[in-house]
Amino acid sequence: MKRILPFFTFFYSAACFGAGNSPIYNENDSVELPAESLPNLEVLSQKESKTISSASPFHIVDAKKITETGITDISDAVKRLPGVNLRDYGGAGGLKTVSVRGLGAQHTGVSYDGVPLSDLRSGEIDLSRYSLNSVSSLALSAGDNDDIFTPARNISSASTLAISTLKNPDLWDKSLELDARMKFGSFGLYNPFLRAGYSNGSNLSVSVLGEFFHAKNNYPFTLFNGDHTTKERRSNSQMNSVHTEANLLFTPTGGSSLTAKIYYYDNSRQLPGPVIYYAPSSNEHLHDRNFFAQARYKSKLSSIFSLMGLAKFNWAASRYQDVDGIYPDGKLDQNYIQREGYASAALLCTPLAGWGFDYSADWFYNNLSSNLPTDRHPYRNSVLQSLSAKYSSDRFSATAKLLYSIFMDRAEGYILNNQPVDATNNNARRLSPSVAVSVRPVISFPFYLRASYKNIFRMPTFNELYFDNYGTISLKPEIADQWNVGATLSLPSWKFIKELSFIADGYINKVQAKIVAIPYNLFKWTMTNLGKVRIYGLDLTLNGDFTITSGQSILLDASYSYQRAQPRTSPDMIDWMKQIAYTPLNSGSASLSWINPWVSVALHGTATSARYTTNANLPSTRIPGYTDFGMSLFRTFPLPTGSIELRGDLMNLFNKQYQIVTRYPMPGRSWAFSIRYNF
Repeated sequence: MKRILPFFTFFYSAACFGAGNSPIYNENDSVELPAESLPNLEVLSQKESKTISSASPFHIVDAKKITETGITDISDAVKRLPGVNLRDYGGAGGLKTVSVRGLGAQHTGVSYDGVPLSDLRSGEIDLSRYSLNSVSSLALSAGDNDDIFTPARNISSASTLAISTLKNPDLWDKSLELDARMKFGSFGLYNPFLRAGYSNGSNLSVSVLGEFFHAKNNYPFTLFNGDHTTKERRSNSQMNSVHTEANLLFTPTGGSSLTAKIYYYDNSRQLPGPVIYYAPSSNEHLHDRNFFAQARYKSKLSSIFSLMGLAKFNWAASRYQDVDGIYPDGKLDQNYIQREGYASAALLCTPLAGWGFDYSADWFYNNLSSNLPTDRHPYRNSVLQSLSAKYSSDRFSATAKLLYSIFMDRAEGYILNNQPVDATNNNARRLSPSVAVSVRPVISFPFYLRASYKNIFRMPTFNELYFDNYGTISLKPEIADQWNVGATLSLPSWKFIKELSFIADGYINKVQAKIVAIPYNLFKWTMTNLGKVRIYGLDLTLNGDFTITSGQSILLDASYSYQRAQPRTSPDMIDWMKQIAYTPLNSGSASLSWINPWVSVALHGTATSARYTTNANLPSTRIPGYTDFGMSLFRTFPLPTGSIELRGDLMNLFNKQYQIVTRYPMPGRSWAFSIRYNF
């Protein structure tokens, strides 16, 4: 580290010796300041343009599209994007994790209003914890996005999902805001939501929100066992959750801003367990709690320098209980508590028109404790540094990033096979480069060719390394190489065509010592290294907006993904050149919306080909493919003060029974109705 840091500092200082303005900073996952307050930073107003011009695959879904395309929750929005493989264990609010391009959920970073989320115990972020009611946009980047003014931790993942909740209209347009919603649905679902905000109209905005979610999830399903077929109903599946937030946005000067958030989540859920013939009952329970407080400060120091600082404290607790005669005293009771302290600083320099440089340094500390007899209280110090450079012109843009990662582990007296093990053997450091280029051959026509490469390094999680029933101390880290080539096209408006865009990307991912999580149930996993894995695929996207008459339009969104994920460790192994477990070969989605002054309608569907529960791809482990269709009706009624929005959703329109994870049947046909008052 002593040899690397001076090199970073010298290079950065030399590059920034100059003056000028440059539209380098295009951050998409955060609160945006008014354009006049940041004269030499580009603040995007049309997110779709970045989807087309980005040098790496980038997709965004804003609040307007969420409503118009019939999206029901965050996982529903994400699974409609190309290259995404969603793990869903069924039921409203059930565990949902996302993998992008076959690399696994641990390779998908998630940020919340610009600050990374973390779960070092499992390495996976459960999207069901975050409410769609407060989302202003969702942005998915495969590889690195074009933004260089970002924390080093945001570029330490193979892909990043950015969840944004804060938005400028709350600050500038209203002195008082009230957003009240109530949602009812099948299988005992009800979900009240309330947000209140205040703004002084110039430089201060505060808001608080609260949400309660209840679902019995006792949906019916058919159980097949050879020649026997029975009608069953999901049991031990009820959940109750509470989610609260307090947000602050303060702009003390025209070139600076401070955002802060306090977040709390409490979820008590029964775990239904896998469906097994003659053993339908489950007595498992999981209680999750999560609290974090975060703040971010940005300031434009001069015409060429901008500064950003982040700070966060995160606390999370999980209590897993299972009542079963196989345990001593007939009950298993496990408690896990994890803590994290996180700090980040970034300095952006724009010395010349079209040029930008950024140096970011992050530090975070994690520890994990439990009541397990084998717990050795592992903790990890991590230091990430990134040096980024970007050049942008009308025809060409190029971004290069270099990430230096240092991980330092400790564990108290770890014992393996009755022998003491030094956890410092898991210390690691690595340089990870990435580069992306985009070319616009004809300046007057929005057609782009792009190519990108990213190398990334993922340390095993605490579960994978230190805890019984999860993994082993000898588990190797993953190293992934990602290549992408693609083309994007946006046709100009013409007659009834308001917008029409096409995106095509082909990719190859190579992984060494890939870590695969095989679920035993909703809480227990087993981890293993697969050795070498090669993943190659194709992602296609079509988006259209067609005007019928004044006040009426047709929206079309479609995506298709082909994904071949093959273990390639040795031809002698049973999984050689087979498909990785739970990875479909083909998947896709489509939605068609008719927006009109009366009652708008959205029809949507997703489809996935067959998958296997093991890497050996045995016929007995095959999960059939499925198609899932839905429909939404919605209308907004203006009032003298505010508006009322009514919405009805019908999910799994044709009552198709299917599974995403084996032995966890998804709900059949269900409905939801919501009413929203906004002032």
